[in-house]
Amino acid sequence: MATPAQYPFVRHPCYSETRDNLWARIHLPVASNCNVKCIFCDHSIGSSCHTSKPGYSTSIMNPKEAIARTLSEIEKNPLLKIVAISGPGEPLANKQTFTTLEGIRNQNKELDFCLSTNGVLLEGAATQLKKLGVRSVSVSMSAIFPETAAQVYEWARIDGEILQGQKMGEAIILKQLAGIERTVALGITVKVNTILMPNINTEDIQYLSKQIVDSGASLQNIVPLIPCGNAQQLRPPTKEELYMARQIASENIAQFTHCKQCRSDVVGIPGFDRIL
Repeated sequence: MATPAQYPFVRHPCYSETRDNLWARIHLPVASNCNVKCIFCDHSIGSSCHTSKPGYSTSIMNPKEAIARTLSEIEKNPLLKIVAISGPGEPLANKQTFTTLEGIRNQNKELDFCLSTNGVLLEGAATQLKKLGVRSVSVSMSAIFPETAAQVYEWARIDGEILQGQKMGEAIILKQLAGIERTVALGITVKVNTILMPNINTEDIQYLSKQIVDSGASLQNIVPLIPCGNAQQLRPPTKEELYMARQIASENIAQFTHCKQCRSDVVGIPGFDRIL
């Protein structure tokens, strides 16, 4: 696992605390299917290109298109050294994710690979990710109590069965923690992305931060809810609520505070990137 003086804690814009000497990254929108339905996500395709929300993409690329676009963007920008897949669905639920990464790796041995996932399929995919050269994984995990998870997720497809309610919540949490533990054991650095939702998961934050660090995660990224999907009626946290959540969690695990909550189809450095 990387030390604070190594990649991804330097150079990677989604892990590095300093904003100096960052590498650019490209998010390739090749993953259309999802195995978990979060209340705040609608997996929008063809949305306004001025919309900046996680899970949004103007279109879906097939692996051939994504590989060609990556190689083209690298020629334009020598600082583009990180290839990431974050959606708009669940990367690990789509074979296109692996086909794309394999194709890029065959063309370029030097690029770093990064992945964002809900974590449900991570334990089973970790070995393959390691073989592909993935060095950092972000796991979206916003609950540690099953009753909270039952409010965060509408349904989940787990081991071929559609689950809902607290049974679903418990299964998701167990899968996520097992995935983090297995991934870290293989030497891949794990960051946990947590959506802060007032009156839903505020009480989970302290216990969640302790559990993820015990499972091997190195960094947590607590970000505010963007009300959309079936969470449109919910309010985002105030700046004070976000600050307090990060303070509480920081007692257990280092906090990342520079997140721009990127779309699934961008290239560049967050905050200064452009849509593909």
